[in-house]
Amino acid sequence: MPQGTWVSRLLLLFFCFSCFPVFAKSLDVMSRDQLLQAPSIQSKVAELKQFITDDKIDSLKFALQRLALPQQEAVRFLLLRTLEQEKTIFSAPVEHFIEQQRLLPPVYYVTEKGDGYELSTPAFNYPAVASRLVKSWKQEKSILDFVLQVEHHHLRLRQWLSGDKHQHDARESLLIKELGSLSESGLRYLTEQIVKESISSWLPSTRVMAALAKESRSEDIYRLLWLMKSDYYSEAELTRLSALKDDFSLQQVMAASHNPSLRDQAINTLVQTRPMSEKVKTYLVQQLSQEEAPYVAQTLVEAGYRSWLEELLKTDRQVKHGALVQALGR
Repeated sequence: MPQGTWVSRLLLLFFCFSCFPVFAKSLDVMSRDQLLQAPSIQSKVAELKQFITDDKIDSLKFALQRLALPQQEAVRFLLLRTLEQEKTIFSAPVEHFIEQQRLLPPVYYVTEKGDGYELSTPAFNYPAVASRLVKSWKQEKSILDFVLQVEHHHLRLRQWLSGDKHQHDARESLLIKELGSLSESGLRYLTEQIVKESISSWLPSTRVMAALAKESRSEDIYRLLWLMKSDYYSEAELTRLSALKDDFSLQQVMAASHNPSLRDQAINTLVQTRPMSEKVKTYLVQQLSQEEAPYVAQTLVEAGYRSWLEELLKTDRQVKHGALVQALGR
């Protein structure tokens, strides 16, 4: 037999034995389910849960080890699942105990057979539950750490948002999600860091800027957002502001119109405002005296402001008459 074939077989055997415990035992689904529902198992889980409540981890480990298999695995699984469902806050010893469960290989497996395949999975998959618990509390800790650092004015935003793409994206998501939980002092602390930075030096992404502008209602943050290259996030924020139509929101829509990529969307919003405030009218008249005049004039005609444009054509020398005449079809 060629040497390559022998090597392939040896590698296949190694892979199989390394991925599936040599001491694994089979358990049918019915027996597994009966164990999980047994009153004696449920009672034992409640007893061990009390050890966790009392922070008696040595007693918990000793009680678990005294249980015979497969009852021990059933109790281990149900105990961890109970902790997951109750969203319990853990002490350091309990966290260490749960970490250990991730590394403890299951003994009992159930086998699912189908057309041409056979799949074995842990009968009591406590490592998976433990992994979810660990992931969950790490997320909670990162949130608490972020909020506390901001509220105590210890978080340097630029450095905190640095790092590889995965870390950067995760921290951006955390920041955006938790902005609503920050105090006014915390929000002001973050916005001041951005405003005081040189624009050419550093700015967060539009995703962060749009969320921070929305939450803080900071004119300085909005000013920087409208200066940035527009994308989905700045366009979405402009859409949100357009629907509000209060004085602050309309002021920001006017500011956004200076960004060439956002101009048409902003002008359309202002023209469609009903009733149109004097501030908006004044702003549109100013736009009719600049390069945007043809687009603004045409948009106003389409929105039903023909008579107003005709009046401007007679009385206002500052507007671009050629743009108005063209829009009016004269």
